[in-house]
Amino acid sequence: MKKVRSTGVGTSDSMQFFHASDGARLAFTDAGSGARALVFVHGWQADGSVWRDLRTALGPGVRSISVDLRGSGASAAAPGPYRLERFAADLRELIDALGVAPVVLAGHSMGATAALALAVDAPHLIGGLVLIAPVPASGGGFSPKGAAYLRATAGDHAAAKAWLARTFAKAPDPDVLAGLCAAAVQTPRAIALESFESWAYADFADATKNIRAPVLVLAPAMDAPETVERKVAALLPNARFEVLPDCAHYAIVEQPQAIAHRIRAFVEEL
Repeated sequence: MKKVRSTGVGTSDSMQFFHASDGARLAFTDAGSGARALVFVHGWQADGSVWRDLRTALGPGVRSISVDLRGSGASAAAPGPYRLERFAADLRELIDALGVAPVVLAGHSMGATAALALAVDAPHLIGGLVLIAPVPASGGGFSPKGAAYLRATAGDHAAAKAWLARTFAKAPDPDVLAGLCAAAVQTPRAIALESFESWAYADFADATKNIRAPVLVLAPAMDAPETVERKVAALLPNARFEVLPDCAHYAIVEQPQAIAHRIRAFVEEL
């Protein structure tokens, strides 16, 4: 088991650290209690704090573990590679270190793609998956112009702010947007670009057809839900697909209560 250390950071959770097999020091928070642990995986240019409202909505009766993927948040100084395969390996090692398998693994956007990668590589660790606004395992499907636009946000506060504002159905609260921007610029540009190439051009969709764990796929209504249904949910043998109304890509921030309600119901059914 890798060493796990806790240190207070003045928030409702305590930031803890563990050392991955390559020696990287990676951060996570662990709060609440419950028979089955939920592990939350953030998206591109984000960190574990993006789940704060949703985890609060789940309540203290649910054990929720949120990671800062290497290169992001309090794990920003960790060495690479910064690719889906390494992210999945880090998640596997954390789950093993905490002894909490099988977990419900919840991922947002790129984090959902990393969750799918772990479910393919280590199915015994997964009791269920919750995929929110997931990037398909076949990649983002971006046009050259779209990919260039996203790359331009890496390491650029103004560009990141403009992009993030577009991921909400309505204009976000300025403080919320500021927090997302702060997390984005904390990810160094080179790291963001390396991880982008990994998830934007992922190519393991066929392998996801072998995932047998129950899956809840939540697609925001204003974020191409038909693509998520066709390229993600339709490939998973035990998936339930739901459209989240009145929200866009950052649904986890826009509708934490509604998503928490769906997650609680999903976990109770397992």
